Amino acid sequence: MSVLVTGGLGHIGSWVCHELIRSGEQVIVTGRNQRPVSYLKGMEDRITFVAADVVDQASIYRLFAAQKGAIEGVVHIAGLMGGPFFATNPRHHIYINTMGTVDMLEAARVFGVRRFVYISSGAVYGIRDDVPREDELLTPGDLYGAAKASAEFFGLQYANEFGLDFCALRVYFAYGPGRYPSELYPLYRSVFGPLEGKTTITLPAGADQSVDFTYLKDIARAVRLVWKAGRLKHRQYNVCSGVYRPIPELIRTVAAAAKLDVEISIGPGRIMPRGPSLDSSRLREEFGFAAEYDFDRGVQEYAEWILSQKRS
Repeated sequence: MSVLVTGGLGHIGSWVCHELIRSGEQVIVTGRNQRPVSYLKGMEDRITFVAADVVDQASIYRLFAAQKGAIEGVVHIAGLMGGPFFATNPRHHIYINTMGTVDMLEAARVFGVRRFVYISSGAVYGIRDDVPREDELLTPGDLYGAAKASAEFFGLQYANEFGLDFCALRVYFAYGPGRYPSELYPLYRSVFGPLEGKTTITLPAGADQSVDFTYLKDIARAVRLVWKAGRLKHRQYNVCSGVYRPIPELIRTVAAAAKLDVEISIGPGRIMPRGPSLDSSRLREEFGFAAEYDFDRGVQEYAEWILSQKRS
């Protein structure tokens, strides 16, 4: 039996595959294109890649039909990340993140696949000054958060009406190896840019905002814990490091790891409609989860990965 991981070669998905394989799982990975991932080398015999698009229902059904009886469950990650670009083509981006999830839920229902883990986002809570728990009202502050919240509600209804074993992991500000900072959204590029030699950091806002960046290996471990569990007590879990810092301090920490002097110019207020962190005590109480990577350790490992890519 295999775990179907949509977006399994992406930033989060590749580390989820890495963690699942290390725990003994076989994975089926879907995506539009196959790309080499350095930390998955040596694991190829545990990975089956299938070119399939979550918004191309026919390709998803062909995949499920071809693998009928072999798919134990789904970890659904495929989608577009948040950031300013999300609003540049709102219908398209909302469709991928929402209807792409519905297509996967429907395929799981039709083919009798019961376990479904959805990688959601802390963006569902929107602008907060506190640290929200999972049972608090969802108040997304942008289209990305609204799309994530909508997908969660569809998953919950598939659970209620069709008995799908659905749960959502709300991850917060993932970072780490797999993508260069320059490939990602503006806040990420600014915070981690010094790892690629960036010495001038300019943001229109964010000087008054604190953020909790969560290392990808910790997120992957949380996914593995939930996946391996038997009957879950809840259907939503927050995933974060639990420690937040002001954005200028984060940039200075990254610059120190890169051994660079940086010029920082950040306007007042928030750069993204998010709170500082999430309350992940539910994950800790049920699974004993605690982040193993603080920001300094994660940045150091990320810097080493970027250096290794430049050498290879």
